This record gives sequence, C-alpha cells and structure tokens, in this order.
Amino acid sequence: MTTYFVFATLWTLYMAFETYVFSRPQSRPYFVGFLITHMLLAPLSFVMSLTSGVLRERLEVAYGEARRSKKAFHRSGRKKLIG
Repeated sequence: MTTYFVFATLWTLYMAFETYVFSRPQSRPYFVGFLITHMLLAPLSFVMSLTSGVLRERLEVAYGEARRSKKAFHRSGRKKLIG
C-alpha cells in the first residue's frame, strides 16, 4: 500500500507540473477533481499517458533526438586530435 501511495504521489506531482505549467489556463482541470482522479486512478492514468499521452510524446522526442545525434556522430567520421 505504501508503494502505491508513493507511486501515486510522484505521478500526481508529475502530471500537475505538466498540466499547470504547459497547458493554457482555460483548459486546466479543477484542482480537487485533478487530485482525486490522479490519486485514485494513478496506474490507469500512467498507462494511458505512456501509450497515447504526454509521457509517450516526451519519450518519442527524447529517443528521436538521441537517434539523430547518434547518426550525426557516425556521419562525421573519425575524430582527429589537433596538436
């Protein structure tokens, strides 16, 4: 039960940060409803976000940038020391 509360609290804090920092003020949910929803349904919310939400978007962007950086590094050839 303690593990669930820790996970739910961390997930709720992350979603609060994402919601209240990056969304327009008009589209923000009511605070108490937001807390109830995310504390009670944290596992469901996490899975939904991982499959089609904010978390998936963040992961795709991070992996895409890493892949592009890796390709650019390999294209540049062997690094030469000057001196």
